[in-house]
Amino acid sequence: MGNSAPARKERHRPRRRRPGREGGVPRVRPRGRHRLPGRADRRRAAAHRRGGRTRRGRAHTAVVDAYDEAAVDSYVAEVADTAGGIDVSFNAVMYGDVQGTPLLDMPTDTFAAPLANAVRAQLATTRAAARRMAARGSGAILTVTGYGPPFPGLGTTAVTWQTVESLCRQWAVELGPSGVRVAWVRIGGTYEGVVDAPDYGSGYTDAGGEALLEELRSEAMLRRLPNLDEVGDAAAFLASDRARSMTSTAVNLTAGTVSD
Repeated sequence: MGNSAPARKERHRPRRRRPGREGGVPRVRPRGRHRLPGRADRRRAAAHRRGGRTRRGRAHTAVVDAYDEAAVDSYVAEVADTAGGIDVSFNAVMYGDVQGTPLLDMPTDTFAAPLANAVRAQLATTRAAARRMAARGSGAILTVTGYGPPFPGLGTTAVTWQTVESLCRQWAVELGPSGVRVAWVRIGGTYEGVVDAPDYGSGYTDAGGEALLEELRSEAMLRRLPNLDEVGDAAAFLASDRARSMTSTAVNLTAGTVSD
């Protein structure tokens, strides 16, 4: 699922990019059929459909508005009926973050919009999947957030990250007795999210992807950033039985940019 909500552009370059890229879908290793919903990029969905067979299964796509709870629930019901249930839900929706304007100067409606987008998308996708998972007594609900301290110019982004994580913790405590786990991957940026990344409208300038990449690498203990394959591998681990005792928690995939 992706987010096409408009965001206010500002001439400001923060030190960190929002993690990942729109439409980043984790690689799923177990054999089987996989549904990969997406919202903003119909051409990407069509490409998946044309080449939908993976090394270990078949991938299917659909374009679903993550902000439309009825549409999400209808789609998830269709998937559950076809596949016999829902095992994993991974939300990688973007929220239209606004950066570069101090909170003192940011209109309340501008600040509130990304938070509302995040809450709406997370509630819609989690609720739809959780209903089916709880009925079966198992399942994993996953998402991805940025991770790191706030700094001037970050605008709505860090607040949105924390909002999503708070929602995840609340879902975890409510769904745990039903056998449903909730976890998330924390990243401070990915290689693909910096080099040649498209402008998703959050206020980043197009200046110097390679220069920004080197800056972010220098801040990481490992002197590199994770790539999207690593994010997918972490998500696949969290979704697997190997992580069956992990809930209400995150995997730190910042390459040491942030120490727990």
